[in-house]
Amino acid sequence: MQLALIVVWIGSAILLIASHFVDADVKDGFRGYKVYRLTIQSQRQLDLINRISEDVDQKGLTDEVDVWTELPRVFSPQRRNSFTALILLSPEKQAAFLETFDSESISHEVTIPDLAVAIEEESRFSLEDTRAVENGGMTWTAYHRYSTMVSWMDSLRSRYPDLVNEKVMIGKTYEGRNMYLLKVGKPRADGKMKPGIYMDANIHAREWIAGATLTFMVNKMVTEYETNSTARRMMNEIDWYIVPSANPDGYEYSHVAPNNRLWRKTRRVNPFSTDTGCDANRNFDFKWMVAGAVQTPRENTYAGAFPYSEIENVHVTEALLALVPQVKGMLSFHSAAQMWLLPWAYGYERSEDYDELMRVGRAATDALTAVYGIPYEVGTAPDILYRAAGGTLDWAKAKAGAKYSYTPELRDLGFGFVLPPNQIIPSGLETFEAVNVIAQAIFEEFGPTLN
Repeated sequence: MQLALIVVWIGSAILLIASHFVDADVKDGFRGYKVYRLTIQSQRQLDLINRISEDVDQKGLTDEVDVWTELPRVFSPQRRNSFTALILLSPEKQAAFLETFDSESISHEVTIPDLAVAIEEESRFSLEDTRAVENGGMTWTAYHRYSTMVSWMDSLRSRYPDLVNEKVMIGKTYEGRNMYLLKVGKPRADGKMKPGIYMDANIHAREWIAGATLTFMVNKMVTEYETNSTARRMMNEIDWYIVPSANPDGYEYSHVAPNNRLWRKTRRVNPFSTDTGCDANRNFDFKWMVAGAVQTPRENTYAGAFPYSEIENVHVTEALLALVPQVKGMLSFHSAAQMWLLPWAYGYERSEDYDELMRVGRAATDALTAVYGIPYEVGTAPDILYRAAGGTLDWAKAKAGAKYSYTPELRDLGFGFVLPPNQIIPSGLETFEAVNVIAQAIFEEFGPTLN
C-alpha cells in the first residue's frame, strides 16, 4: 500500500511539474539557466529524480530541464548513504522545481549560477592557446575543435616519427569529416608485436573533458618519453591506438553555438523523423536494444533504427577488428560521474574474469585518487547505475577480444559537462596514473610480445 501511494504521489508530482512546460527551447545561449546539485537520501527521492529525467527526455524537454547525472534505480544505503545529482533548470522552471524539491526535503545547492557565463568562460582562448593552434599544435588550457585535434596528430607525428607510428584515416563521418586512428609506441628492435590498448573519447559530443583528457595523456606519453620513466615504460611495453573523437560531427555541433553546447548524439538525419542523431553508445551490434535504450528518435538514448545505423560506429568497429588479436585493452572515455565501469553493461551477468577486471579497475582508481583525492566508484553499470546495452564497453570485450575493457566516467560532480578548462590538466594527470595501471596489468599478463 505504501509503495502504491508513493508511486501515485510521484506520478502526480511529475504531472504537476510537466504542466509548467510550454515549448522546450534554449533561450539566449542558456542565459540565466542554473545547475543545481541535489542530495538524494531515500528511495522516494531517487524515484522522483529518475521520473523527472525520464519524463523530460520522453517529451523532448531537455532544453528546459535536464538531469545531467546518471542515477541508479535502487537506493542502497549499504553502498552509500546518499547520492548527488546535477540538474539543469531554465529560469522559467526554477521556482516550480525547487518548490517540489523543498517539499520532498531534497537539499540543493547551485554549482553553476549562470550556464551561459560558464559556457563563455569554457570557450575562452588565451593568446598562448591561439598561437599554439595557429602553429598546428594544441594546448590543454582550453577546449579545442576537432580540426585542431587532427592538426595536433599531424604535428606529433612530424616531431616524433620514432614514437608516433601511424595516422590512418579510418573513414568519413555522416557530414563528411575524416576520422583518424593514431598509433603511438616505441617499436621493438626485433619487430615483434607488443600488446595493444585502444582508446577513444567524445562518442557523446557534449563530454568535452573526455577528448581533452585523452589527448593530454597521449601527448604526455610521447613528449615526455625521454624524461619520464613511466611514459617511457608505457611506450616501450604497449602499442597505443587512439581515436580522439568517435563522434566528430556531434562534437563539432556542440561547439558551433552556445545553444548547441549540450548536444549528445550523432548528427545523422533520421528517416521519418524530424529529430536528428542517435546515441552512438547504444548502436553497436552486441546486445543491441536489450536494455537501457529506446526507439524514440527525440530521446538521448535512442539506439538508432538498427545496429550500425551510424557510419562512425562502422569505422570504429572495422578499425578495432583489424587490430585483433593485438588489442587486449579498451578505454572509452566519458564524463561526468567519477566512475570506472566494466562489463557487462547489458545485464547482471558476470563476465568470467569479473574478479580480475574489478581488481585492476580498483587499483587503477586508487592510483587516480591518490593524485588529487577525487573519488571514483568501480563496478558494472547495472550494479552501480542501470543496464545499458549496445555500447563500446561490451562490444569491445565480446567481439574485439579486449579483455580489459573499461568505460571511465571522468570528473566531476559539480560542473558536470561544462567543466572549466583549468580542470583539463588535473584530469589528465590523475587519469594518466590510472591508465598506467591498466597498461602494467596488460603487459604483465600478455607481454612482452604476442608472437
